[in-house]
Amino acid sequence: MLTRRDLLAATTSLIAARAGRAEGGWPNRLVRLVSSSPPAGASDILTRTLGQALEAQLGQSFLVENKSGAAGVIGTDYVAKSPPDGYTWLTTNVGPQAINATLLPHQPFDPRKDFRHVTIIGRLPVVMLINKDVPANDLQEFVALAKSRPGGLNFGSGGIGTLLHLTGELLKIAAGINLQHVPYRGAQAATQDLLGGRIEAMFDSLPSAAPHIRSGTVRPLAVSSAARSTTFREIPTIAEQGYPQVVTTNWFGLACAAGTPDDIVARMHGEVVRALKSPDVIARLDSIGVQPGGDPPDQTQAFVLSEIERWAKAVTETGTKIN
Repeated sequence: MLTRRDLLAATTSLIAARAGRAEGGWPNRLVRLVSSSPPAGASDILTRTLGQALEAQLGQSFLVENKSGAAGVIGTDYVAKSPPDGYTWLTTNVGPQAINATLLPHQPFDPRKDFRHVTIIGRLPVVMLINKDVPANDLQEFVALAKSRPGGLNFGSGGIGTLLHLTGELLKIAAGINLQHVPYRGAQAATQDLLGGRIEAMFDSLPSAAPHIRSGTVRPLAVSSAARSTTFREIPTIAEQGYPQVVTTNWFGLACAAGTPDDIVARMHGEVVRALKSPDVIARLDSIGVQPGGDPPDQTQAFVLSEIERWAKAVTETGTKIN
């Protein structure tokens, strides 16, 4: 039987625990994960996978919000202007965080100064797909076909200035071919036209393309990473097919507003690393061709800044502009 002293001690301990959580125990309320990309894409899949894992680990609600539009500017700006208190995080990628720094020079935030980059969630290559009726079984055969029909072949992407578009432009320069770019409002629309034969080729993210590759409704010619995908080992890289200068990788990072306390950044990094090592998350990422990240915050910050400079050169080289 509990004595009065036991009850008093238990009550005191409970009050102290609640007070400690309210004062400094992050997180002690709902946490937002903002994706600057639309639903159903690779970024959305990763954000929701991560959110579910963090919710289970921390016993706190993680709400995923898609704030897409304006090439990722809307969601990115929202987080840049959010309080730096650890309750609003951005899942971003190479497009909004690095390419746009040059492509959209008048953004309402400074991509170099307004964010604290916590870690890379995952990396994945771009995959080149062609309609299955196009008479080419590998990249070299496609290049030969394109040279025989200058300007007669089209390639689609999820929009002007995206990593998908720029990968195609870099291949055009490297291979000396003239392909007509057809931009779409998202990769899903491009995929439908590829399946319907209205375009001959497209560049897509591996997670989005995976179901079509597995079903055989499209023909994958190459991946853009330095090494083959561990999920689709049968697809050769662009580099090993004769164009080593064309190596592009999409990365998905986690960031927050600059000024977020170091202890919260460190705690979030630790929890993300823990999530990325869980069997369920590993299996989910592997199924869509994503290589898990987990890079430390300082390394991630330096990496993102280097990516801004790298893609500034690519945007200039390809002459890519948004009118």
